[in-house]
Amino acid sequence: MNNPTANVAYKNLALIACSTQFDPTQVPQVTAILAQHGYQVSCQYLLQTVSDFGYVDTDQARANNLIQALLDPTIEVLWFYRGGGGALNLLPYLHRYKQQLLAIPEKIIVGFSDVTAIHSFLNNELGWRSIHGVNANNHLEMNSANQQPLPDIAALIAKGITYHNVLPLNASAQQTTSVSGTLIGGNHTLIGATFGTHYQPDFEDKILILEDIGVTFRQLDRYLQQLLFLKECNVKAIIFGQYYSIDPNDEERIMYKAVLQKFAAQYDKPVYYFPFFGHGKYNQPFILGESITLQRNQDSTGSDMFEYVTCIQPPLHSK
Repeated sequence: MNNPTANVAYKNLALIACSTQFDPTQVPQVTAILAQHGYQVSCQYLLQTVSDFGYVDTDQARANNLIQALLDPTIEVLWFYRGGGGALNLLPYLHRYKQQLLAIPEKIIVGFSDVTAIHSFLNNELGWRSIHGVNANNHLEMNSANQQPLPDIAALIAKGITYHNVLPLNASAQQTTSVSGTLIGGNHTLIGATFGTHYQPDFEDKILILEDIGVTFRQLDRYLQQLLFLKECNVKAIIFGQYYSIDPNDEERIMYKAVLQKFAAQYDKPVYYFPFFGHGKYNQPFILGESITLQRNQDSTGSDMFEYVTCIQPPLHSK
């Protein structure tokens, strides 16, 4: 099977929506922004017949559209237009086409939030890699709610990622020189919705990223208790992203971080904090389904450890 390589331009892009309805009047502006960055944009899969639940269509219609897009050999990148809700409902339909999807070349998808459900299927069931990054419509707010530069898909694949300011949250993380695993995860609500179901991810040798928005700090505490109570969650480590609102005050930032620290103190695996991905002004991309290493920073003599950890994902390699 052909896999993503640095030799592909990754400029042939299709927009798609499989969650909450979108404003069609904004689509020309979104496509123009993508075109300015060199992408050749198709809207043939950006379809909408609003359902009673406010999704872009019925579950079956959304699933059929997504499966057709995934099977389309002319598309290199499938960029999700927006999140919202409804993607989790599509998992049974995707599973019915698992064998057909396993037989085709790996395709890159981009998105976050509700798109977590689609990432999870591709990463866990197909072994594909995917990019946890901003949805296409986020670029309408480049100078306000979203200040994350548009990801260069080819550069991410060819160069990987490196983030230097990842904060260890517990003693296990502070004492760990290096930890590596395959990266999975995304939105906490979507990941949590699969716990105890057929669609729960395989956590073995994985590093889990989690982020969310719209949950109170008490609700977050309950979510984290659920993680503690899980019978099997043998991850190598957890990286928490942003949970507070887009424009938080100091008290809000401190409160959510305190809840995460409380969990980290009770957890027996390394826990890290990187509030630069998720539903915030900055949503740094990650490559899901690919290996990741968290490396403690040392001085030149190796005698002193710095406060932060460096997070590294290598260029995508053929499997």
